[in-house]
Amino acid sequence: MALKIFHTGDLHIGMKFNNYPDLIKNDLVKARFETLENMILMANEEQCNLFVIAGHLFDKINIPKKDIIRVIVILEKFAGDCVLLIPGNHDYDNGMVELWEHFANNINSNIILLNEYRPYSLKDFDLDVVVYPAYCDSKHSETNRIKWIANLNSLEEAKYQLGIVHGALVGLSPDLSNKYFNISEVELNKLGLDLWLLGHTHLSYPLKKELSNRQVFNAGTPEPDGLDCQHQGTAWIIEIDEEKNIKARTIQTGKYNFKDLTYKVETQDDLINIKEKLLKNEPDKKIVRLSLNGRIEEWLFDEKEEVFQELRTGLAYLIIEDEELKIRITEEVIDREFAENSFPHLVLKELAASQEDDSLQLAYEIIKEVKE
Repeated sequence: MALKIFHTGDLHIGMKFNNYPDLIKNDLVKARFETLENMILMANEEQCNLFVIAGHLFDKINIPKKDIIRVIVILEKFAGDCVLLIPGNHDYDNGMVELWEHFANNINSNIILLNEYRPYSLKDFDLDVVVYPAYCDSKHSETNRIKWIANLNSLEEAKYQLGIVHGALVGLSPDLSNKYFNISEVELNKLGLDLWLLGHTHLSYPLKKELSNRQVFNAGTPEPDGLDCQHQGTAWIIEIDEEKNIKARTIQTGKYNFKDLTYKVETQDDLINIKEKLLKNEPDKKIVRLSLNGRIEEWLFDEKEEVFQELRTGLAYLIIEDEELKIRITEEVIDREFAENSFPHLVLKELAASQEDDSLQLAYEIIKEVKE
């Protein structure tokens, strides 16, 4: 029979988002539970056999018990054969972590916590599958956890051999300090398993929406968590048939979309175009940092707040950085702000006449600063 897998990871339930104000912070916290529930529904609609979480289901090891139970209740809604999950380096398991003890004591039989370095047979679920976990038993490590698989005399007898790993994939996730269970695709492929499902890096890998006959997949985060994560959240649907042919496709999973945008503004049309672009396509799901630069007429500088207010109303959350957006210094501005034939007036007028805009702007700012 063919095997169909929903592959995710790096959900980081329990992340606090304390750098955001309360209203959006609370929504971001809640969104991670909602995304997990939505992924379970997607997996059920796709009639997946396995729901795989490749680490970082939780953001840390000290998670409130009510949140652990809430996660378990969601996972129990999976209608396939079983849920498989491993601890990552944020939610590691060294055998003494209360998080996983409480989790294990409250799950039902179709949720399997893979927290031992041994093969796990899924024959009890009528699946001819053996799973090899390489979970994290500490927050940091210079070595990954696949060595125990390499040391096996032979793989278990099964139709499908499935590896689940948490670690930084070489070439995808930079790990300059070499402390995040670094692992390479070459290492994985040498072990002879049919399929490897990874977590840790918040970017999906391979970087294609659909592909065939690849053996190594990284889930990416299903719910973006910051301005450095500007995709819309993804997971993999992976099918492997009886001839070991593999087909995979990504699906969009996230609720919120973070955007870190920089624009140069010179005219009113520029501001209007920015506003229209941001308020298209579910603006209430967008969290935006908008950096603006350029020089605009004084009247437009005074009115820009109206545009900003429309964006604040329409978007989920907006951060404005407009320190580099300046008033365009014209002769009218110079005449109004400085006494005629005063030294600043003469200098600025001369620069304005020479059309040295950069020098004019700099001189104006220096004079204003000294004057204040």
